[in-house]
Amino acid sequence: MSRSADPLHAKPSHRARLEARSPHPAGAPGRPAEPTVCPDCHAVCEEGRWRRREPLPGATPHLCPACVALRRRRPEGTVTLSGPFFRAHADEIMGLVRRVSEQAAASRPLQQLMEIDEDDAGAVISTTSAHLARAIGRAVNDAWKGELDLDAHAEGAPRVRWHR
Repeated sequence: MSRSADPLHAKPSHRARLEARSPHPAGAPGRPAEPTVCPDCHAVCEEGRWRRREPLPGATPHLCPACVALRRRRPEGTVTLSGPFFRAHADEIMGLVRRVSEQAAASRPLQQLMEIDEDDAGAVISTTSAHLARAIGRAVNDAWKGELDLDAHAEGAPRVRWHR
């Protein structure tokens, strides 16, 4: 018998691995009943995933994690953009930031911009997702080369910094 056919050594499914890590396994009190629709952003939760699609009839209203983070004003990622080059090209760079975030939110509803705070020193962007914060930092760095720090070992909400 091959190792992969042996049920004792079978690799668990992707869903089983996610549920094992999840603080809210299927049927747990913190996990919404399915199908569920977020009353704020209209994302739909099916099979444990939030997606952009038409809500099913009879879907239960329940805030998605991104909308909870937005209401609590608790970012999951922060991007800081700074430097003389940023100040000179702020409109172009912020246009890229908005495009990256809109593209991410279109397919991944849990990745949203929370807030953009611009001043003379630069911009601080708060996001509902660590993935979106890193994607913004990489996109800006790919377009305009600079010094990018992804804070790879950060616990909790990472701080992405770009300077040029």
